[in-house]
Amino acid sequence: MVRVYVIEDDRLVQDLYVMYLSRMGHEIIGQSYNGIEALVDLYLNHRENPPDIIILDYTMPGKNGLELLHDLQELNYVKNIKVLFITGFAHLRHPALELGVSKFVQKPFDYEILSQSIKELAFEETTIRM
Repeated sequence: MVRVYVIEDDRLVQDLYVMYLSRMGHEIIGQSYNGIEALVDLYLNHRENPPDIIILDYTMPGKNGLELLHDLQELNYVKNIKVLFITGFAHLRHPALELGVSKFVQKPFDYEILSQSIKELAFEETTIRM
């Protein structure tokens, strides 16, 4: 089980992520619908006990996913956190990976890909902590 924070502006998609990941046995420690809200919540409320994995959308109000990730890096927040970047924009793969995204998934995708991605990132997290 991993601790997951979901950042997705589409409430239906976010609810599906939360429902699916919860059924897989993962703990959803927080959710945000826009980049600024996520930045504030993660840094102020989850600094002492951060998530293992952040699921990050690109297109959001306030700050897009890449801007948010940059800000979290500037705050030294995501140093030991895996980031699963999910977007419909294939051209963002390279910039996202350059910025330190752990895994890139392009929308639309099947939920088996979400499951596999979380398992891969959780395994990496487990091996790093050992």
